[in-house]
Amino acid sequence: MPRSASRLALVLSGGGARGAYEAGALRFILGELPLQMGVPVLPNIICGTSVGAINGAWTAAHLGAAAGAHQLSEFWRSVTLDQVYRFVALDILRSPMRIFRAGTDDARALLDASPLHALIRSRFPEARLRSVVASGKLDALVITATETQRGQSVHFVDGSRAQELVTSNTGQLHIQAEITAEHLLASCAIPLIFPSIQIDGRGLVDGSLRQNTPLKPALSLGATHCLVIGTKMVQRAPPALEDGHEDEDEPTVPFLLGKTLNALLLDPVHADIKHLELVNQILRAGRQNYGEDFAIRMNTVLRAPLREIEVLYLRPSRDLGRVAAEVWDPTEIQANRATRMLLSTIAERAVDGEADLLSYLLFDRNFSSAIEQLGYDDAAKRGTEIAAFLTDAATGSGR
Repeated sequence: MPRSASRLALVLSGGGARGAYEAGALRFILGELPLQMGVPVLPNIICGTSVGAINGAWTAAHLGAAAGAHQLSEFWRSVTLDQVYRFVALDILRSPMRIFRAGTDDARALLDASPLHALIRSRFPEARLRSVVASGKLDALVITATETQRGQSVHFVDGSRAQELVTSNTGQLHIQAEITAEHLLASCAIPLIFPSIQIDGRGLVDGSLRQNTPLKPALSLGATHCLVIGTKMVQRAPPALEDGHEDEDEPTVPFLLGKTLNALLLDPVHADIKHLELVNQILRAGRQNYGEDFAIRMNTVLRAPLREIEVLYLRPSRDLGRVAAEVWDPTEIQANRATRMLLSTIAERAVDGEADLLSYLLFDRNFSSAIEQLGYDDAAKRGTEIAAFLTDAATGSGR
């Protein structure tokens, strides 16, 4: 895909085991769609949070190589729980003591994430990423984490234009760094569930706490087109209760924990996209009514220049919490007995077929294969729209 004045950003959300959905979407967008278009898809900017950081770093390291997208999908389709974390039955009794009084970061967590740490450190394609960065093909790879001390977002930036974001006056903390496996693990460290990660003296946890969908760094880097892949379906209004009807069942603890995770990982990306669409409408109307130089004249008096930014937002067509409940089968899980018991308890406490907490923790091939295929199918259904979006990003047409 030829370069132009336009800049294409790929923005990937967090979501734990739900990251398999992103891999499926990327399998179509980066693996299949280029065959139809006749050119590779080459994002200038890649931003990822939490599991989106893992998918984003892999995509950056395999920039322009369709095989990379297929390998990412194969990873998700084959992942097993014992490769990610483990739970020990005794932890049920000692967890409060560990979390509130332990002196080490590894102990201040419900789950033992050492398998995940070993997996990411062994599979991280560092040499390939350094080669891509050295080639100048990638403007920036941005990995988002949250600093434990002050609770602010930290954006680690790698790539040929990293310094541009680091020196920008956005009010956010940007650190230029050669991205390593440690940055990905920091971005994925869900507080209390996984241990925090130390990088250069900073305690870091999951970037989703402050910015689950890292759109703002892409905008600060001058992205004109943002392809955003989320892990939550469009929220629909709940059905109205009939007169005199009340819910009989009290919500269970796992149900509430799942909803809490949903709330914690909820960021203003929907409002941000609506705001961008409004600005686009204003600029287009201004050009039609006041001439092609409307934006130039407006920006001479504005402190924050206005520009058109196109966004294509892809998210699940199905509730991934419901998918987790449907595919759950404790006999198929590759994990120790205590981990299976923990997840079985969570699954059994699902309310009305919703298992949100399970969907974040179910790093199992049955679930990941199902939602990876859903991601592929959702992207394929919008293939014509995505192709037109990518063509516009490459040519700058219509801008």
